[in-house]
Amino acid sequence: MPHKLTSAAVVMYGKPVAEQIYADVAAAVPDFVARSKAKPTLAIVQVGHNPASERYVKKKMEACERLGMAAQHHRFESSISTDSLREEVDRLSRAREVHGILVQLPLPRDMEEPAAGDPGKFEVFDAIAADKDVDGISRHSIPELYRAQQDRLRFLPCTPLAVRRMMAFYGIETEGRLAVVVGRNDITAKPLVHMLGGRMCNAGAIWCHRYVPREDQERLIRSADIVISAVGSAHYRITGHMLKPGAVVFDIATRIDEAGKVRGDAEFDTASQIASHVTPVPGGVGPVTVAALTENLLRAAQFAHDLRRPGYNF
Repeated sequence: MPHKLTSAAVVMYGKPVAEQIYADVAAAVPDFVARSKAKPTLAIVQVGHNPASERYVKKKMEACERLGMAAQHHRFESSISTDSLREEVDRLSRAREVHGILVQLPLPRDMEEPAAGDPGKFEVFDAIAADKDVDGISRHSIPELYRAQQDRLRFLPCTPLAVRRMMAFYGIETEGRLAVVVGRNDITAKPLVHMLGGRMCNAGAIWCHRYVPREDQERLIRSADIVISAVGSAHYRITGHMLKPGAVVFDIATRIDEAGKVRGDAEFDTASQIASHVTPVPGGVGPVTVAALTENLLRAAQFAHDLRRPGYNF
């Protein structure tokens, strides 16, 4: 039987958080340009024509250009080989005019899940230079996140950075809380587990994915103080009756349904009656992820000209 609350959840809209990030970036870009004589430039590498990816690439490019930064869109057909894509990313890494590189996911299945011994997405990610890895996915960005060395981080992946900024903005406490992360994405769920469970947040972190039986997933979700879902499948839903009363829900999944509407994992109407805080889709974490990318691009440009040191403040 569903739990009932006397009041609905606080809806954690992304717009005010994104606007705060944009204001900080917009204030810093003119000074950077004056000192470096360069414009922060992002190269977005996209393979194929995924509808959700198309939407986000457009928003990312618009955000960069609106803030006085530049964005290049490098699109490749799904037939490109992993080695060829890796070579293209390496070429961009060596281009002096490019400050940040983002590989838009998902990639083709043969790159996402290569046969044993074949190169895959990680080899593509690792072709990104350390100071240009604006989505924090290469081997250069992993050690500090794994060790929770916040003061040494070059880049926190954009979606985890967005969640962390939203937690700070909405006053979400993490220390001593139990967090359940659902999904196995390399740039969202995986780094979020490390961020939450490490010294950055000091929560208890449990990772659920498709290999965890559904009944166990629901049991774990029902025990969680914080739920972060990143599945993005039409076959997966989190409803209100699955939540602990007062839980905080971050829905970071994005998919386009058959009607062309943007959907997440959580059933907003029922979840908002049980949770204390919940993000909508669209309008929640997504806009902050785009803003976080502009923050990371500015960082990358500053690294290139020795104008900043690693580390984040929240």
